[in-house]
Amino acid sequence: MGNRENNCRASVLERLDVSFPARLLGYGLIYAWGVCLWDIPLSASSTASALQTDPAWLLSAMLTPLACIAAAFIGRKRELSDFRALYVAGPLLCALGTAALIACGYVDGILHDACTLIAGVGTGCGPALLVVLWGCLFARIETSVVETVVPASFVATLLCALIIPTMPPLLAGLLVTVLPLASGLLLALSRAGLSRGLVPAEDAANAMPLTITPFAVIRMMAAVFVLYTLGCAAPAESPVALPSSTEAYATVVGMLFAVALSVGIVLFAHRVNVASLYRWITVPFVVGIAATPLDSVGAAFLARVLMNAVFTGIEIITMLYFLRLSQRTALSTTFYVGLGAGAAYGGVLVGYGMTDLLQSAAPDASGSTFACLIMLGIFSLTSLLVPRRDATLEPADGGADNKGSQAASEDARAVAASYAEEVDAVLEHRTSVAAEHGLSARETEIFLLLAQGRSRPYIRDSLYLSKNTVATHIRHIYEKLGIHSQQELIDMVEG
Repeated sequence: MGNRENNCRASVLERLDVSFPARLLGYGLIYAWGVCLWDIPLSASSTASALQTDPAWLLSAMLTPLACIAAAFIGRKRELSDFRALYVAGPLLCALGTAALIACGYVDGILHDACTLIAGVGTGCGPALLVVLWGCLFARIETSVVETVVPASFVATLLCALIIPTMPPLLAGLLVTVLPLASGLLLALSRAGLSRGLVPAEDAANAMPLTITPFAVIRMMAAVFVLYTLGCAAPAESPVALPSSTEAYATVVGMLFAVALSVGIVLFAHRVNVASLYRWITVPFVVGIAATPLDSVGAAFLARVLMNAVFTGIEIITMLYFLRLSQRTALSTTFYVGLGAGAAYGGVLVGYGMTDLLQSAAPDASGSTFACLIMLGIFSLTSLLVPRRDATLEPADGGADNKGSQAASEDARAVAASYAEEVDAVLEHRTSVAAEHGLSARETEIFLLLAQGRSRPYIRDSLYLSKNTVATHIRHIYEKLGIHSQQELIDMVEG
């Protein structure tokens, strides 16, 4: 009876998650938590200081990049995801830090100092752990799913940024405190779903090994760091101070723009090229910086929208790029994701830390315009650091010895010839199954590849189809066969 209930429960979850594991959207809750924590007043205290001068924020902003870098080197050879205690520690640190930050608005003296310390440590170290753990999970999931889920997960950030500002401060604080706990719960559920086969796993055999130099990694980290630094520093040059409600709308519109564009790219591109994704943020970044010194509410709003779009875009790019590096090199996912996140959070710290300096150095309109021109020049130089081709999509060992390749081909042909009759029989059986269920010619091609255990990225590359086209064909195949997963398909043709 228990097995039947478990199978039934698994079947329901499988039907929900067969093409899009919704629980993976919990990744976006980390960034929703960060946006709501620092951009929305969570306490009823009218004496709360500005973001950049708040001691809790400063401590948190310093600890987060340090925690990311420390995690990278501690987990260089062994993934931090192997330590189960961290799945509890990360969300709890975030929640505890959030509660302490809210409490800072209601206490003073020694209690205030203690809450400030707890808030800084919790909100500084907690997100570093969560980002790394999500990265470790994504590295084990099918690439086509991750390429869709990472951009789509920011829809959760978008919804929270839209809804939470409208709530009373205490209710908003309670919800923001729960966000990292929800992210941690969804992370644990996703990890369990991957183990049970409900979330499609990456086929490691399809990932060719890649040799990459430390300089290439440093270049990408530098590009991410500079982008965040410039984006966070730019608002200091704006002569217009937008109301907090307008700032919230700018955040929402910017995220919506970035998510829509990113999802469109990953759905309809043959393969997601991270270098190209980086280049699409060039236009919004340049226009945003150019609009910053203009003395107009509309220009200030446009600049905020575009900067938020850039931030969301670079978060997506960073995660995808460093995930691919970890899948194709000897070092761990923890190492690469920790380095990427450390560069991003380091840029936030330096960018906001430059606010007072920039305001004092450029007190008038001409000074602000000159400062923005310097930022554009720095951005242009930084763009040179980004490789023109995505190394993570390059075939490895392009110059391998031809003799070895020829020998391998001859061996493969010999093996194939010795089993020719068996292969023909299997192919004939599988083709007949496809015909019995009314599959089209293209669906039959994909059906045969699925029956061989091939992953979606392999099918896309073999048949030169987009991710969206392959997903649609697979959905139709499952419907015609009356199944819900690739494993059921394999069981059917082998039964």
